[in-house]
Amino acid sequence: MSPRAVPVVVVAGYLGAGKSTLLNHLLSGAGEARIGVVVNDFGAVNIDAMLVSSAAGGGSVRTVSLSNGCVCCTVDDDELEDVLGTLAGRGLDLIVVEASGLAEPAAMVRRVVLAPDPRIDYGGLVYVADAAHLPDTMERHPSLRHHLALADLVVLNKIDLADDPDTARALVREHAPSAPVVRTVDAVVPVELLIDPEVLARRAAERVGTPRQLTLDEALREHEHDHGPDHAGEHGHLHDEYSAVDVAAGRLDARAVAELLVDPPRGVFRTKGFVTVADGTRLEVHSVGRHVRTAPERGGRGGPESVLVFLGIGLDGATVRARVEGCVADPMAAPDAQAVLSLLRYSDAAQADSAFVED
Repeated sequence: MSPRAVPVVVVAGYLGAGKSTLLNHLLSGAGEARIGVVVNDFGAVNIDAMLVSSAAGGGSVRTVSLSNGCVCCTVDDDELEDVLGTLAGRGLDLIVVEASGLAEPAAMVRRVVLAPDPRIDYGGLVYVADAAHLPDTMERHPSLRHHLALADLVVLNKIDLADDPDTARALVREHAPSAPVVRTVDAVVPVELLIDPEVLARRAAERVGTPRQLTLDEALREHEHDHGPDHAGEHGHLHDEYSAVDVAAGRLDARAVAELLVDPPRGVFRTKGFVTVADGTRLEVHSVGRHVRTAPERGGRGGPESVLVFLGIGLDGATVRARVEGCVADPMAAPDAQAVLSLLRYSDAAQADSAFVED
């Protein structure tokens, strides 16, 4: 899990669901963050934002620079891995791949997850569904049931145009029972779900030359100092349904943490943080949906032995904290030297063997 690895988010959905609208919202609402976009057609991106058109090597790849420092490419399927690698070397904070409305999301996700370039990391499958026409669309195209089941985040768009929004949401829940679901108008998704808030703050600070943003553990300690233990652990809402819950703890049971990351509390889209397990091993952990990454912790971090941050839609802070508390290691039990393997199996070195399994 290289600190320079760029998350690659796959945005999929049937024709007309609002993928391009979501993309344009992300580009316009991400502040100073730099985003790489891979699309099938430049028509998906607001042409007014484009400044310079240039070639990106051979083949059919075309690249343009956008006014906010972002980059947009069009590619053929065979060129995806090469383009992702090229974009990852351009100092971006996020890469978004907008899949064709007729594309198979599982195949696209697999290609991102299995890409050999260590500079890119899987950032999740965001599936956009048209709430106004979802029942009819799914009846005509049964494959959408499988697409929803793969989603790490479901954007139930055009909720304002749906005659029966509750039925549309229930239909999504039937096929995606654990994925966070955000109901939107004009595909306005909380930017903080896809780009770390600290990345947004750091980019803004770089722009104006203000002091650097606190690191995760520094920010949590500052938060606890300012608000006390009764208020530590929950950020303010950045969106009507967006939530971020952070939990500090001591040493954790590795097997329990692995289960928590693979099967997070309902509504969690991403989890990140630091974990110290019973035998003293210190790891960085990161998950998107059911996709987990771990790596040895770098540097001499202070503060709590374990700190986890959960980001998602409509999170129940008490439930999240209870799940973490259930992972606390028994201090009287003898450490199990094999337990840490349940987390190390998700390290970069092990990803090639267990990168992605289609349901």
